[in-house]
Amino acid sequence: MSGSLTLHVRSKGDAIAPANQAAEIWLATQEISPDAMFFASLTIEELVTNCIKYGYDDSMEHTIDIELCVVNHMLTITVIDDGRAFDPFVALPPDMSRAIEDRSVGGLGIHMLRELADNMSYERRGNTNRVTLTKRMR
Repeated sequence: MSGSLTLHVRSKGDAIAPANQAAEIWLATQEISPDAMFFASLTIEELVTNCIKYGYDDSMEHTIDIELCVVNHMLTITVIDDGRAFDPFVALPPDMSRAIEDRSVGGLGIHMLRELADNMSYERRGNTNRVTLTKRMR
C-alpha cells in the first residue's frame, strides 16, 4: 500500500487524542504492522506534547501539522510546528543506570523514539521546525 495523510492539530492537549485516533484509522487502511502503529501513536503523542508544552512563548493557539506517509513498506511521520527552534535529538539520552527516583523528569519519550525509529532528522525551515521519523514495516 502507499498513501499519505496530513493532520492539522490545534496546540492544545485535548487535540492529541483525536489526532492519534484519526492517524490510527487511516493507518489501519494502510495495513501497517502493530509495531508501526505503536510507533506512530508514540511519535504523535510525544512530539505534539513537546510542541505544546515547550515550543511557544505565547498563549495563542497554533497549528501543528502531522504528515504521515506509507511507501514501499516504510512509514514516515513529519511533525511541523511554528514554535521556537528546538532539535529534540540533540538532548543527551537519560541515564538509565540511575534509580528512577534519582533521574530528572523528561526525556524518556524522545529516548524511546530514538530506539524505535530507523531514521530521525530535524530541520529548521524558515520559522518552522520539521521533525521526521521513519520506521520500516516488517
